[in-house]
Amino acid sequence: MTSPLASRERRFMSIARSALVAATLLLGACGPTYPNCDGDSHCKDKGEYCLEKKCVQCRLTSHCANASTDACVACEKGQCVRKAGCCTNNLDCPSGKKCSANACVNQCASDADCVGGKTCNEQGACVSPDAAGCSSDGDCGGSLKCKEGKCVNKDGACELIPVNFAFNRANLSRSAQSSISSNARCLKERKVTSVTVEGHCDERGTDAYNLELGNRRARAVKRYLQRVARKLKIRTVSYGKARPECNDSSESCWSRNRRAEFVAR
Repeated sequence: MTSPLASRERRFMSIARSALVAATLLLGACGPTYPNCDGDSHCKDKGEYCLEKKCVQCRLTSHCANASTDACVACEKGQCVRKAGCCTNNLDCPSGKKCSANACVNQCASDADCVGGKTCNEQGACVSPDAAGCSSDGDCGGSLKCKEGKCVNKDGACELIPVNFAFNRANLSRSAQSSISSNARCLKERKVTSVTVEGHCDERGTDAYNLELGNRRARAVKRYLQRVARKLKIRTVSYGKARPECNDSSESCWSRNRRAEFVAR
């Protein structure tokens, strides 16, 4: 037979358990409301995560869709985004750039980096040989004029024009490529079969450095010229800074001295 004391104890324990359950439910009801949170459990029904007491799209990059297969996906300040400047293929990069190690970089540093007969221009892009000569007299410079896409003297005879370069560079710009193509047509018109390409530099730098830079410029012109005038015999020579076209210490003068010249033989 159960004593009155034991019966009272059972009733007390039952009441205590009920009170505990009620308190737990009450505390849950009084917890943070969305988007506030104390842990991921408060954000789970939204498919989100708790970060600094707020429900957000992600807390770690691994929380983002495709993060395991797309190296450009990242979690930043609770949002899944693509990293600035990041790429996964060449289509993600602007024209003239390629994707390397998830970064858009120049396509080339020299002609050797290009394929299919293309050359490396000053912007580090592989470009096709430009067959255009001139479209206006301004493209020819000096006392020359543009006639039927060619730079010619005023008497109508075509003129070999210098190929200019940027400071400390031997890559061919589009303008330089156009000058070479124009010279190739002129040599053909004159029935010239061999030519010397002379490399020149401005006054800055040592003699040895400029001799090598002049060689690089002459060789760059030769490689391009061989593509547009395949039967032409071409030799190269460098004069470094020994034969300037002008002697002023100014950019306008230096730009004229950074050149390659054609000498018909």
